[in-house]
Amino acid sequence: MKNYSALAFLLGLFCSAVYFFSIPRTFQHESDFVEVPFGELDGWENDAHEEALRAFQNSCEKIMSYPDGRTLNVFGKAADWKPVCNAATELSDFNRNQARKFFEFHFRPVTYRNEPSGLFTGYYAPLYNGSRQKNEKYNFPLYAIPEDLQSINLGDFDLSLRGRSIVGEVIDDKFIPYKNRKEIDLGALEGQDLELVWLEKAAETFFLQIQGSGFIELEDGEIVHLGYAQKNGRPYRAIGQYLIESGDIKREDMSLQAILKWMEDNPEEAFNLMWKNPSYVFFQERTSTDPIGSLGIGLTPGRSLAVDRDHIPLGIPLWLETYKETETDAENIEKRPSLNRLVIAQDTGGAIKGKVRGDVYWGIGEEAERKAGPMKDGGTYYLLVPNPVAVDFESSS
Repeated sequence: MKNYSALAFLLGLFCSAVYFFSIPRTFQHESDFVEVPFGELDGWENDAHEEALRAFQNSCEKIMSYPDGRTLNVFGKAADWKPVCNAATELSDFNRNQARKFFEFHFRPVTYRNEPSGLFTGYYAPLYNGSRQKNEKYNFPLYAIPEDLQSINLGDFDLSLRGRSIVGEVIDDKFIPYKNRKEIDLGALEGQDLELVWLEKAAETFFLQIQGSGFIELEDGEIVHLGYAQKNGRPYRAIGQYLIESGDIKREDMSLQAILKWMEDNPEEAFNLMWKNPSYVFFQERTSTDPIGSLGIGLTPGRSLAVDRDHIPLGIPLWLETYKETETDAENIEKRPSLNRLVIAQDTGGAIKGKVRGDVYWGIGEEAERKAGPMKDGGTYYLLVPNPVAVDFESSS
């Protein structure tokens, strides 16, 4: 934490405590769930389980580093998951059938008893052109974390607030909310040498922040990977909702592609639309070739799912049942058959809130954008929990 006065610190801590203690905390219990046989999972036999198992092995690298007593919400402790992870990591050469049998042997599916459906969307890692230097073509920046941004980890002061933080800045010995998107876009951070790269369009900087990470191809051909570093602490607002409310885009036609087209057709109003979302993301350069999710590991296209970690612990497998949509052109979104597959909770997102809410990661670049952009469908998921944990669910129902 950067230096500031004791008075400001106390003020900030006081504001943090008041704010977070006023937020209703969500508590789950084993009795909230009901077990479902594998045979009732629609499409289970036909999935490419080996892809999911490789993604789960990545999760296990993180889970194995946890203390045994670490709680994974109501889904047991790390010690309950480590034997499964040991078994997973011992597998090196497996086919689809062997991977399916692994999950069936070690896990049992459970789902919410009274809240079976929710919303599922898609996201991707953009690939844009850019420059290290501002010039006539590239003049919209992506920033590193500013020096004056303060992030207080409330878990350091109260274990019941573990995983929660509050972000702001100190002005005149007062801890206040950090600058919003409009203030930053209008130059509030200029002159601090925070610019990592410059992009051609303001919309590109906006949507790269929404996706949380991306890749920039520089003028000399170098590819720069930018990953999420911090955000300004302001609430996330979905700008598509404003376009629905204004009547500019019909709800059934809403997609990333539809928003981009509206912004291209209405350049004078595009900034005002983006400013309706005060949340702002700062980046850091990464050396990995894959985007890194909130679990701290590389994401797997089509197999990594962003979830609300207040309800779903990161690292665990889920059987997803929703739909797949694909862009055929800017105004024609084709709904495909059901998208039923085994995914792994490995990321989070500002818009991903709720018991049954997910964001499927589709990969890097234009093809991934075509898969992710139109996705916005109802669906459900079933959580795969280790057999010993499932016994506790059974006894509490």
